[in-house]
Amino acid sequence: MAQAKRPRLSSNGSDASSLPLFCGFELTEKKVISLPASLGPVSAVSAWPTGKAGHFTAGSTADKHAVFAVGTSHGCIALVYSDESTVVLESSGSSAVLQLLAKDSSAPASAISDAKPVPDVVAGDADGQVLVYVLGRVFSRNTLPAPISTLSADLNPNMPSSFSVGDMSGTIASCHAQDTLWRAQLDMGSQALPVVPGGADQRAAARLLDPTVNSACSVWLSDNHGLLTSYVLAASARGFIQLLSRGIPVHTIPLSTPCTSVCPGVFVASDISRELPGSSYTQAIVGDRSGQLLVLDNFELVPYAQVEYPIARIFSLPLRAFVGRDGPDVVVCATLSDTIYVLHQRKIVATYSAAFWPSAVDIVADFPGIGPAIVLVEPEALAGKSSSSSLHIISLRPLLDG
Repeated sequence: MAQAKRPRLSSNGSDASSLPLFCGFELTEKKVISLPASLGPVSAVSAWPTGKAGHFTAGSTADKHAVFAVGTSHGCIALVYSDESTVVLESSGSSAVLQLLAKDSSAPASAISDAKPVPDVVAGDADGQVLVYVLGRVFSRNTLPAPISTLSADLNPNMPSSFSVGDMSGTIASCHAQDTLWRAQLDMGSQALPVVPGGADQRAAARLLDPTVNSACSVWLSDNHGLLTSYVLAASARGFIQLLSRGIPVHTIPLSTPCTSVCPGVFVASDISRELPGSSYTQAIVGDRSGQLLVLDNFELVPYAQVEYPIARIFSLPLRAFVGRDGPDVVVCATLSDTIYVLHQRKIVATYSAAFWPSAVDIVADFPGIGPAIVLVEPEALAGKSSSSSLHIISLRPLLDG
């Protein structure tokens, strides 16, 4: 635990002491990487190096590579490099890949080549299997009761190789390559589920019975004594989010609309310091099917912004990735449409409309020659055309004030 105290946030507008450093972003497609047709339709993507939750390091891929782990509905898993070369980790034939997580390699330094980097890859499939690849080879297998619905890195600096995994039965677990640390079942307990309005149709009511863990992330929250403690924040399709400590539920918040994505970071604060362990992710942003974005701070939700479409995935990039100083994180919001939103300090500062509806989205901290970027997966063409999926690299360039 670490000592840190911050004032409780106001839910009204931007913080007065936090002046905007730029007026928006210019989003431009810079590169398209066509994938081998033999891989099949891409269903999941994860970029490395990550820029999420304060992990950004300037120049991390200078003269080197960005790497994309891609998984397909045919069960194929591959590493795709920024020079468009591809290394297949798992050939087609197994269950469909639903979730992927690319992480820093956990292999000993002596085993890591100076050539192209090979990040660890965690894959979750439709059979509930969780496979960990180290140096391109299967290192371990684990199984959950139902298809895997979410994977996220554990941001606890004392457990750098661990990760959180959730499935469609409501199971949430903390794992590392060698073992499962804990496993729990998301449950509201004695708290009532959100009430479905009288005019809601049967599909809306049925969604409240869906136990799927829609999203999960690691977050550090401050208690009444100012001590930062690591939690796993999990979002249930039944309409609540829950904070767990070592598998034990410690706080549950009912929601009016089921949450579809959670992401750690620091999003609204007047005084930001990232020097202490965990201080880069003392908040979490929560998005739902109505397009509403909320920030979890001090165990409470405060409004952040509203977008037009239902939210699919939320990502954060440290402000330092763009302007060389600390500040509230930049939010990238993928929706169930062709529209991507970029937000900062509770405001939409840019939008991007793709020419297709992405089948998967991620962000990369530092694409060589481009910098921070969004990665959109264009699915295979329909209407009988024979083509492969492709990765579209969208640059994020800040438009500075003055």
